[in-house]
Amino acid sequence: MKNNWIKKIAAAASVVCLAGMAQATPITGNIGFSGAVDMNSTSANSATEVTSWLNTVAASPSGSFAGIVNNGDSVSMTGATPWSFNSGALDNFWSVDGFTFDLTSSSIVSQVGGFLNVLLVGTVSGNDFSTTTFYGSFQVADPASGGPETFTERLSFNSVPDGGTTVVLLGLGLLGLGLFRNKMLVA
Repeated sequence: MKNNWIKKIAAAASVVCLAGMAQATPITGNIGFSGAVDMNSTSANSATEVTSWLNTVAASPSGSFAGIVNNGDSVSMTGATPWSFNSGALDNFWSVDGFTFDLTSSSIVSQVGGFLNVLLVGTVSGNDFSTTTFYGSFQVADPASGGPETFTERLSFNSVPDGGTTVVLLGLGLLGLGLFRNKMLVA
């Protein structure tokens, strides 16, 4: 009876571990965007939102994005217009070539000296990959003196994949609980 219980727990742990490996492939790599934005202020020091995006294009795709997204591909920013820098969730913040970023939250990291840096957290999905957590940054600097009041924007996003570690730890935890329970029944 003791050996049957251990075999059942080991089989269950194996199933849990294999189920974790059978998940869809997470999105890896990073992707950048460049273009221009209009903001609700003429200075990055006092701006609180983007009011419009101008000519945003993809730049330097790597990992899962490579081969699907090309440098210069047009990026749709429909979910990000207007966008407050300290916002909550926004669906379809950006999309390009079948990938979509849903913003979970954003917050200003620094806003001083004519430079603005905003942290973005959310998920990227699409092209038969599993939804993957991504972190990003939005950066602008004050426009050149005497030039148009349009800011040059830079967005960059990096994946934060889990790698299946959570599922393996869950399986090992269940195995440990089973062995502990078995030891308690025998004692």
